[in-house]
Amino acid sequence: MSTQTWSEGEQQKEDPARSAVDIAEHVAALFRPESAPLLTLGVFERVGSNWVSDVLRPYLPQHNEPFRQQLGARHPLSPNNARPPGPADTDLPGLPAHHLACALADLYGTDRRHMVKETNLWLATGAVTNLLPNSPLLVLSRAPLGIASSFARGNLFERWHYASRYTMLSNAAHRSPHWAAWSALLPEDGPEPTVALARLIAFNTLLLAQALKKDIRGISRPYAHLAYERHVLAPEAVRAALSSYLDVPLPFPAAQVGRATAGAPSADTTFNTGQHKSELIAELDARTATLVTHFVAETLARATNVVERQVVETARHWLSGDDLYEVRDPAPSVPRPRVGTAQGEERRPGPATYRPAVEGSTVVWRTHLVSNEEVAELLNILAEAGMDNTRDGVNLFVIPMRVQRGGRLHQDQAGGRWRPSPGYEHHPAYWVTWLGAAALAAWHGARLPSRAEVVEAAALVPSVYNAGYRFGDATPVIEPGRDPGDIHHLVGNVQVWCQDGESGGLEFPLRRYIVGAAWNTPSTRAAVSEVRSRYLLGASRGVGVRLVRDPSIRAADEIGAWELAERVGSWVNSLDPTGVPVGYLDQALVTTLTGSCAESGEAEAGQD
Repeated sequence: MSTQTWSEGEQQKEDPARSAVDIAEHVAALFRPESAPLLTLGVFERVGSNWVSDVLRPYLPQHNEPFRQQLGARHPLSPNNARPPGPADTDLPGLPAHHLACALADLYGTDRRHMVKETNLWLATGAVTNLLPNSPLLVLSRAPLGIASSFARGNLFERWHYASRYTMLSNAAHRSPHWAAWSALLPEDGPEPTVALARLIAFNTLLLAQALKKDIRGISRPYAHLAYERHVLAPEAVRAALSSYLDVPLPFPAAQVGRATAGAPSADTTFNTGQHKSELIAELDARTATLVTHFVAETLARATNVVERQVVETARHWLSGDDLYEVRDPAPSVPRPRVGTAQGEERRPGPATYRPAVEGSTVVWRTHLVSNEEVAELLNILAEAGMDNTRDGVNLFVIPMRVQRGGRLHQDQAGGRWRPSPGYEHHPAYWVTWLGAAALAAWHGARLPSRAEVVEAAALVPSVYNAGYRFGDATPVIEPGRDPGDIHHLVGNVQVWCQDGESGGLEFPLRRYIVGAAWNTPSTRAAVSEVRSRYLLGASRGVGVRLVRDPSIRAADEIGAWELAERVGSWVNSLDPTGVPVGYLDQALVTTLTGSCAESGEAEAGQD
């Protein structure tokens, strides 16, 4: 890291908005150029990107779709924004500007490069790729028949609401001056699902090719390209190319790459990467296969009137390979688990109590992880107090995901009430930010544990019930076989946010530790004690909330939701005007929620 700071001149800016590119340039200047993350971009969903993630995970810490998944639909950089800006004219007010600075800094590695995986950025493709101009790029592609076959097997066009996505993108292109030329690629003719999918595949691929052909600096971005078909047919050659491009060793045989899902036959396998394929089969009827190939080609042909021919040829190359597939009639469908089906026994836990996890310690641990039902209750009270979860497209307490994407907390469109997915009320909450975790702790008259406390307690757990994809998701907060008064899932089910963390100085965002084992991470002692941290508004599907108390904090110290709403709202309002160092602003948030210095506990955390 360098020691460059935000300039005094910037701190005196009166303009309440800041260019996203300007923010990105300042963040990049804080790190060495070789710290810029690897940006892995899929031409579409279902291009087999998880095998790359699995191979590289030991070498590159990973961030999965931070822009597509974790930004609210009204955020200017969100691919879900119905009114997208052009790639170079994104100005952000206080909270979004602060959030972007923190989120981008989170993507940079200090001891090793990180990997960012994104796909289907749609009209935000250029704006997002411009934020990481020094990142090496890896483009992952798959032939349209392979994508369509994967969509058909999982009924993904319907499950992931692609009909509404086509309508939104078509409307945005037809009604935005910047994107008007692109409207010819998504006609407003109410296409059937197969036609809409084919057009969207070509459309997103063209947007990516255009973004790499000419970025905000007017130059082409170098990249490496890996085709899914080549990975299947010549895996060793592809792995060797990947190793050479990134200069990392890849010792794992191809057959070992994947995720263990043994023992979880009832889990939804939409995102399973445990199966190694050696042949290319497109399970589509003849008519569907013909429509996919025809409308991808037609959209690419229309694009010659929209973008440079080189962009079209690049997209055509990425989408080649239909001829490598054997088209077969679809196999009989296997019923998928009902959305909301819980893994493990679902029953309402009794009242949570606190008890020691380490003999002789004055720290007592809440017997249950914080559940989805408890988070929904707090979100509803905060909303009544005027503090909504999402402000200017930035999610403050939780990341609301669709249930098909692992979301378990949802806000009703009509009444605005939060509710858990049916069947998941008493499962541990995840996709919770540190801000959300700290608010929950204050509301319960508790605190988050320190990293050292979790590592010490975890060392006493002889076995972990749910880790390493054993069940394919988090299980209820009640751990089978344990007495009600025991501490359930002290290790496993979800990793947990900590009260302490690290800071590189006021110019860097504050980070809080996450520690433990989750349903989707290993549970070895080395994995549990590995040092990991995220910025305050970061979140993950494997990170939840565990509460503790000590003699300095009691149940009577709980902070009411209305008071919490006031404190968080005051912090959000303090983010204008922009230009104040991000670390200073983060420290103010930690102090207002915990009443202690942001750095407290760090010395203790370093003792494990």
